[in-house]
Amino acid sequence: MTACAAPADDEGERGLRRVAPLPRLPSLKKDNCIVNGKYRSAFVAQENIRLYIWKFREQNVGVLTVTIADCIEAAEFQRKWHSFLNALRKIFPTGMWVRERQPRSGNWHAHAVVNVSWDIKTNFPFDQVRKRLYANVDERLRQLWRQLREISEAHGFGRIELLPIKHSGQAYARYLTKYLTKEFGLSKLLGEERCRLFSVWGKVRFVRPKFTFLTSRIIQKKKLWLAQILELPDETCLASALGPRWWFHIGEALSQVIMPIDFYRVGSSGGRDFDQIGMRQWIADWMGFAGEQPAGMMERSHFNLFYNVGVHCFEQTPEGATRLAINLVEKANPKQLTLWNAAPAKSNGGSKSCNAVPA
Repeated sequence: MTACAAPADDEGERGLRRVAPLPRLPSLKKDNCIVNGKYRSAFVAQENIRLYIWKFREQNVGVLTVTIADCIEAAEFQRKWHSFLNALRKIFPTGMWVRERQPRSGNWHAHAVVNVSWDIKTNFPFDQVRKRLYANVDERLRQLWRQLREISEAHGFGRIELLPIKHSGQAYARYLTKYLTKEFGLSKLLGEERCRLFSVWGKVRFVRPKFTFLTSRIIQKKKLWLAQILELPDETCLASALGPRWWFHIGEALSQVIMPIDFYRVGSSGGRDFDQIGMRQWIADWMGFAGEQPAGMMERSHFNLFYNVGVHCFEQTPEGATRLAINLVEKANPKQLTLWNAAPAKSNGGSKSCNAVPA
């Protein structure tokens, strides 16, 4: 605290008065646009991997690790890796990968998440595999291992392994990308500044670099909230249910909607709380309807959104859109819907249905 001698009041008494502190010096970390770009790229990779695991289900996603000896140059690794991916696509149509240098040898290696399309996590003997005992491993997975070893050897790679996600998908996404902030700069040699350290195949990208940390997370939560109200399996079904131009018609109304408070919070189900982003957006959403009565602001935002859904997406008359909006406002009661107790709609036959039926 900075203090100086100054008159305390108009009667001439003198005392100490606090003055504003000097502005902080620029930070090489927070105020560096290059470093912030690296953090954003790492965040994009983490969100894409997390959403990929969530989309295809944690028990169906495998973790692929590929190593190579005596490969210091990124160009050499990239040439072999792209050739390897051409063969890998025939086994796994979609996936995401990151690559990094091994800290001791300096050789490049890659990690990837792939959709195996069947449950490889349940009953997987993690302890036995760690001891190199493979008798109790599913025969289908062992056959897949043999196929991957043949492809790896044919493309000049060394050890390759495909294992289930041992812990949660979100934790694994953080683990896989925690080194990327460092790797984006320090692990690249001269001439390697533009080589990629993260990419996808199979058109499964969820988050793109051109976004803000605020709008990306909150908009994804609002899409999830809307999908639950419409009884869809997840937010990826919105385009199928509402039409390919759904965002053009209702994007503005969805951006202004006030969600139940739990959707703005972060953390596990036992201890969710506001972070800076959630609190800022929570206040901004409520301030958008500052002219309304406080008791009806959330319902008004819901009504505006659902009315636009009825008119533009379901092509209803104003009267029909009004009835639809009233019914959906009742369904969107924040006392009944939270991020943790809202169950998505289940479909017959094990495949998800993206058809929304107007209420």
